Amino acid sequence: MTATATSSALSHSDVHRLLSDHSADARIETLTKLVSSLEGDTLAGPEREIATDILHRFAADAEAAVREAVAWQLHNSALLTDALATKLARDIGRVAFPVLRNTKRLSDEFLLQVIAERDAEKHMAIASRWNVSPRLADAIVETANIKVIACLLGNGGARIADPTLHKALDRYGHLSVVNKPMAERESLSLPVVEKLVAYVSEDIRSNLVERHHLSPVLVAELLKRGREAATMLLLKPLAGNLDELEVVVRHLDRDARLTPSLMLRALCAGDVELFTTGLAVRAKVATENARLLIWDDGPLGLRAIFEKARFPIALLPPFRVAIDVVKETGYDGGAGGTGDGRHDYQVMALARVFEDCGAIEDRLVDDLLLQLFDQKSDEVIDAAMTQAGMPFHPIRAVHR
Repeated sequence: MTATATSSALSHSDVHRLLSDHSADARIETLTKLVSSLEGDTLAGPEREIATDILHRFAADAEAAVREAVAWQLHNSALLTDALATKLARDIGRVAFPVLRNTKRLSDEFLLQVIAERDAEKHMAIASRWNVSPRLADAIVETANIKVIACLLGNGGARIADPTLHKALDRYGHLSVVNKPMAERESLSLPVVEKLVAYVSEDIRSNLVERHHLSPVLVAELLKRGREAATMLLLKPLAGNLDELEVVVRHLDRDARLTPSLMLRALCAGDVELFTTGLAVRAKVATENARLLIWDDGPLGLRAIFEKARFPIALLPPFRVAIDVVKETGYDGGAGGTGDGRHDYQVMALARVFEDCGAIEDRLVDDLLLQLFDQKSDEVIDAAMTQAGMPFHPIRAVHR
């Protein structure tokens, strides 16, 4: 490939470096010049064909950093063909992100397939697109990823149908990261506003009342109705017999179902004994010893039992936050584990976990928070309860 008059064009030295320097940085630097040459029409005939072939080879490079550089260079370029856009969008999240977020030619059908892959980084890219259709918006809410849903609600280019907004409110309305961006959306329908009033803070509520001209009498009625409505299903606790509880927990452990996500759901649900007994069984220590370690005020106890239970240490923060809420509220599962105290605890625990841990840049934490609202695991737990001879579900965390 010959040099051209354009300073950013590939030179003989560039080609030599590409052939001799095997580092990703060398290929990325060469890529930048290659794209500039192709976009500037400084190459023609065989040279252009060779350059295009090299570009496609970069898009399939073994180094993710090189493929990511291709995606950022081409996401809004005429050089991005349909085939190349699809290839990059099907890559790992960091490579797919710029294409999924910015490339207009991707169809809803294709994007729905990507959403079904359950990759949080790709979901975030689609939620922040300049134009999100109602179908895509509904699929994004179904991912149950709170950060992604909050991004969608804050995106003015997202067209979100009322049923989808109601669904988001019914499931996550008590979380400020969801109700606040929803309240700031333009053109909310009156039914959505009326439901939203019951969830938001007093300041946001005042703005909603003013913007939508709601009467004080109506607002008072909406607040009363909202308090009476169950945002969360109040969990049916296991029978008070601790021997029976341990039987169920050991059954779950034998079937490899005593996972960190199950333990966090139990803790955030207020099923304190299930959480404590579960960690004890996982760690193979006496329940009373586990209790002392879990609820110790220092930094060592919970970490020690996590390590013994073989839970990833990266997942400690959300558990610590929920345990702090238990301590602050004095909630212990309550007599029978039902009523306003249980509901209030659930709302506070979930809100704090997402607000304090939602910004943690760790895929394990992201996945754990995502599973808090994942209904698919309910079928597994229902089956385990039935097999263990238990007629009810102890940890159903969220109302559909």
